[in-house]
Amino acid sequence: MDTATDAERRIPGQKALSRVLYASAVIAGIATLAMGVHIAADVGFRNLGGAPLPGTLEITQNWSMVVIVMLAMGYAERIGEHINATILTQYLDPVSRWWSDLIVRLLMFLFVSALTYYSILAAIFAVQVQQIALGAITIPIWPVKIVLALGFALFALQLLMSVISLVTNDRTRKSNV
Repeated sequence: MDTATDAERRIPGQKALSRVLYASAVIAGIATLAMGVHIAADVGFRNLGGAPLPGTLEITQNWSMVVIVMLAMGYAERIGEHINATILTQYLDPVSRWWSDLIVRLLMFLFVSALTYYSILAAIFAVQVQQIALGAITIPIWPVKIVLALGFALFALQLLMSVISLVTNDRTRKSNV
């Protein structure tokens, strides 16, 4: 059974990107589960043992949250689950809505591409200096800077695929022009 979508058949690289985005979302899901177990253990140790697990805050804020959010963003865009404020666009005719979607996605792509570029620069610097975070424990954060750049890059690629898909699948625009 062929499970490829029309966009995956039409746009080169979309199927491969979809697989990478799905894998990154699975990793984000596993990280979410691990963070939940870690925090539950911290609460248990705090209430039963009188002391929290050392470094829970540092690990959660510097590692877990970044991995969860950054590795899931591209997949959320892929399946159309990002927040979509339609308070104004719901009243637009289909052609105007199509143009609005196109302009917004193009602006998002440009913005996220800029974030990708600067995240790559930050990751390179972090690796060079072996960046760490100080707190209850010392934790390396340079690997997370790489995840940050990777997450933005995947999100930017999916935004580009969304723009291409919107332009090539312009039935709404053609049928109402």
